Amino acid sequence: MEFEGFNMNICFVLPGIARGPVGGYKVVYEYANRLVKENNNVSILYLNQDFLKNYNVPFFLKKMGARFLMWLEPTWFKLDHRIKKVSNLDKKYKKQLGRLDVCFATSAEKTVYEVDKNLSANKKFYLIQDYENWNIDNTKLINTYKVGFKNIVIAKWLKKVVDKYSKDESILIPNAIDTHLYTRKVPIQKRRNHTIALLYHEAPHKGLKNAFQVLKRLKQQYPDLEVTMFGKFPKPDFPNWITYYRNASQEKTVEIYNSVKVFLCSTIEEGFGLTGIEAMACGACLVSTNYKGVQEYAVDRYNALLSSVGDIEAQVNNVKLIFENPDIQEELSSNGVSYTKNFTWTEAMKKLNDAIEE
Repeated sequence: MEFEGFNMNICFVLPGIARGPVGGYKVVYEYANRLVKENNNVSILYLNQDFLKNYNVPFFLKKMGARFLMWLEPTWFKLDHRIKKVSNLDKKYKKQLGRLDVCFATSAEKTVYEVDKNLSANKKFYLIQDYENWNIDNTKLINTYKVGFKNIVIAKWLKKVVDKYSKDESILIPNAIDTHLYTRKVPIQKRRNHTIALLYHEAPHKGLKNAFQVLKRLKQQYPDLEVTMFGKFPKPDFPNWITYYRNASQEKTVEIYNSVKVFLCSTIEEGFGLTGIEAMACGACLVSTNYKGVQEYAVDRYNALLSSVGDIEAQVNNVKLIFENPDIQEELSSNGVSYTKNFTWTEAMKKLNDAIEE
């Protein structure tokens, strides 16, 4: 079959329904939206076998509940209405998908097996967004790179890892952001000075324990410090100087990014770090640990202030440096906005279509 980039039947396979913002899902949804606009037929297959797994409910209720949630979600992202959402709990889900030209596995858990064993497609890809050894051991994870799909990676460091084990060289397509949505609307000097935003995430590798230590020390030195957090988890018992938004929309996160001087990231390890680059695009000064993923877009002392993972004192000092130096604020903010313009969806889609049509 000849691939012309249009009128193809394309499917992304996701490991269940995300009730709140998830970076990996967001990237898939962005690709899906743009492929639909290029006149392709796009489906998203949700692997819902674990839906309500902790509850003793009849299968038909489980199936109906999953179907309702698929219709409802994502509430946090504007997914094109032309995209077909399919559940693997439906007996005829393969028939609903139709004959696939292109199929994407999107995670090590569940989706690689589904695409490999249960779905037929002329071309199969594996979109790898992190070294996903959270719930599977390293051997099983590495074996997913060897299945034989065309691997796509979102970071240079990840490409080095995957290419060690895969049969063919992977394709590097760095994550992109919507540079029309994520923009600097409020100049850095017009924002309240002692303000910080960060992502709240309960996974240990996100480094929130360290971030809270940084915030507590800063609050002691700046009594007027105001912190804004957003995330998908229920609101924790925060002190009153921390404002929390659960399941914030894209528009709300843009508002948050534009309201603060600093975006703080204490991540231990992560594939890329979308919130960091989004905040930079909105003019916030990024203070981050120097984990592998952030190195894809952050350059220390140019568009961000980076420090060793786990170094609490260094992050405190970097925030203070920004708070107390308007010139550094302006330089980091302006360089961040300029640099992030390199990460456009136009470029990402060109690379993806080239890979599909190869």
